[in-house]
Amino acid sequence: MKRIVYSLLLVLGATGLRAQDADPVLFTVAGKPVQLSEFEYIYKKNNGKDADYSRKSLEDYLNLYTKFKLKVQAARDMKVDTIPALIKELEGYRQQLTTSYLNDKEVTDKLAREVYERQKKDLLISHILFSLSPNAAGQDTAKAYNMAANAIRMIGSGMKWEDAAKNSNDLNSSQKGGRLGWFTSMFPDGFYALENAAYTLQPGKVYPVPVRTRLGYHVLRLDAERPAYRRMELAHVFVRKSSRSSADPVAKMRIDSLYALIRAGQPFEDLARMASDDKNSAEQGGVIGYIGINQFEPAFEDAAFALATDGEVSAPVESAIGWHILKRLRKDDELPYERAKRKIQADIQRDERFTIAQAALVQRIKAEAGYRENAATLEYFTSSVDTLFYTYKWRPSENLRDDALFSLGDKEFRLNEFAEFVRNNTRLRMQGGENKEVANTLRTMLGEFSNQKCLQLEEGKLEDKYADFKALMREYREGILLFEATKYMVWDRASEDTAGLRVFHEKNRGKYRWDERASILTVHIDTTDKTLADAIFKHLRKHSIESAFEKFDKDKKFLSFQRTVVEKKNPDAYKGLSFTKGATTDVALTQDLTGYNFRKVESILPAGLKTLDEARGYIIADYQDHLEAMWVDELRSKYTVTLNEQVFTSLIRG
Repeated sequence: MKRIVYSLLLVLGATGLRAQDADPVLFTVAGKPVQLSEFEYIYKKNNGKDADYSRKSLEDYLNLYTKFKLKVQAARDMKVDTIPALIKELEGYRQQLTTSYLNDKEVTDKLAREVYERQKKDLLISHILFSLSPNAAGQDTAKAYNMAANAIRMIGSGMKWEDAAKNSNDLNSSQKGGRLGWFTSMFPDGFYALENAAYTLQPGKVYPVPVRTRLGYHVLRLDAERPAYRRMELAHVFVRKSSRSSADPVAKMRIDSLYALIRAGQPFEDLARMASDDKNSAEQGGVIGYIGINQFEPAFEDAAFALATDGEVSAPVESAIGWHILKRLRKDDELPYERAKRKIQADIQRDERFTIAQAALVQRIKAEAGYRENAATLEYFTSSVDTLFYTYKWRPSENLRDDALFSLGDKEFRLNEFAEFVRNNTRLRMQGGENKEVANTLRTMLGEFSNQKCLQLEEGKLEDKYADFKALMREYREGILLFEATKYMVWDRASEDTAGLRVFHEKNRGKYRWDERASILTVHIDTTDKTLADAIFKHLRKHSIESAFEKFDKDKKFLSFQRTVVEKKNPDAYKGLSFTKGATTDVALTQDLTGYNFRKVESILPAGLKTLDEARGYIIADYQDHLEAMWVDELRSKYTVTLNEQVFTSLIRG
């Protein structure tokens, strides 16, 4: 933890670096360059709002960062970067970081931006569904696809959409001409392909090919689009109709009279509590919470989202079940992307689009790296598998030829490595089941294995591809070096150098002083006998705790105490007591009512110097600062630091 904190305070942070082709050297330490971009980013990161780019602020931070670089150089000269345990630690950190970083940059960030842009508008869509089971056979899939494709051709040739929609397997929407309603990103899980298609269309257009989802094949039409409604917190006063199928003039009269009362100044919330037929919301003054699109009937939603300001009330709105007077409480505004993306990213992790995008990333990597597979090697391996393959006992043949299995770029992956992967991934291997073909199982496992290698290949390029990742790794690497070197040169020495600590204390003993102090006795009497407690209290006001034991509790069964010393400058430590010898608190019952407590100021101790043991923690901390300052002075003498004044001056603003 100390290592992490020390590193973070100085260097952690890693985005927004300048392009290297316009990145001059700000200073060098022992000939090692520090680019302007590196210093400028870390200055902004660690100073935050105080990064005013004044000369003093920049000079102060330059001094701090130069010290940091001096210590890092010293650590390299001490060969700290060759310690196996630290190399392993750094590699472990890199492995943890790279996978999540690659997903964030190549998958999550792009998907989040896509959703954010799409959420700026709502889409009114219709569809014609040709149902298909997720496990449908090939011929059934082809049949459903052909039916959908034929419907698209017929619509293109002049067939009315409404007539074509009568053939839809979605019986609910087919009765409404295929109308599904208004949607915005993100579509429900399993319908990412439908969302992708919908957001490419212009109003009135039909998507040119069938769209496959978990329900089957869809013929998709975009009917209209509008600026996003987003979400609104809403309240209503509700009057229920006696029947869904016919008008109810009594209900209409009631809602009109309630609306008239609201217009006359009657509080909306009071009317909701008294008169609304929605008993669930009536108790909350009519509040029904946040609503989004496609949750209620179109007339209801249109009236709600037509309310332009918080507090605005609608005229009565009819729905299938009754009449509503709506009140807008508040509406979600469009958030800046940086604020919106956290929730979007969390939603993405639970959606199929994340898996689809990951697969697309792998395919891109394979294409860029020129993935080449040796089918003969996989066939040879398949033929070598024995009957134990679908059991825990299976092991690859000892005589297995180590042929090339596939290649990525200029790197070749061989059969023995894949065989070990198959052996170690027992669960994945056994998912094939004895009734499935070994060839299919190995093909699936090869896909998983090659996908892993693709991602590892891409992870290896992160430092070249992303300047921020390169900076992050550099900073963590240098943070480790800094920690180890400082531990050896400062922290351990300060703790273990007893003689040096004693000399430092003698030279600086005037710095470590006690303020005037009080010795406070806290007495606990484990009895509910108030008379006894009062007697002990009265005795202790004039006598010592030792005499109280002698008089009242020789066997020490119910009387106990703690003695603490507190300084006068810390009044919270003796709260309830005056800083005077003999002062006491009142006798008070304990919280559990099983005894009595009180406190007494036994004595007042004069101000004075602290001994080494009394001030050890403070002295060690100061001695560490002393050793560190001496070390930095030595490093400044040992290593040449060269500053490019012109580049530094270019940073100053005002």
